[in-house]
Amino acid sequence: MADRPTIADYIQVLKTTIPNMVSQIGDLAKAELKPAAKHGGIGAGAFAAAAVVGLTALFLVLLTFAFALSMFFHEILNRNPLTALMFGFLTMTVLCLLIVAALALFGKSQISQVKAPQATIAETKASIGAITDAIEFGAQDAKNRTTPSDAVAVTTAAKLVKPASDDWA
Repeated sequence: MADRPTIADYIQVLKTTIPNMVSQIGDLAKAELKPAAKHGGIGAGAFAAAAVVGLTALFLVLLTFAFALSMFFHEILNRNPLTALMFGFLTMTVLCLLIVAALALFGKSQISQVKAPQATIAETKASIGAITDAIEFGAQDAKNRTTPSDAVAVTTAAKLVKPASDDWA
């Protein structure tokens, strides 16, 4: 009859499997969050650029309205060459607003690509389930007075899933 497993046996199994599992989950999280952070940063930069151009457009709109009002009052009496100046300011304002719209749409498209690390969350849940199963199997082994032959047998019994490859990206 096999000796009853000791706590040291279970601790040894945990010491060999948990660090590897935690390391793999960390690698998965890094691989998954890096593109999301990149898109978030690009989107935030585009929104910042849109804000700068938008403030410039606001300044130009205010100047255009000022010239437009002065031109309106002056044109009622006489035509003036400053009309060309007014249309120049108005054209610049429209161009700035088009740039703001383009940058805002680009920023929105970048921000919409930011996603939660779903694979990392699923892997963490699976790992917690595997640890729970391993503890249950360990308790059953202790109850049945059987000794685990090695960590591989225990983790296989606990349904730990080995990743298809070490390349998480």
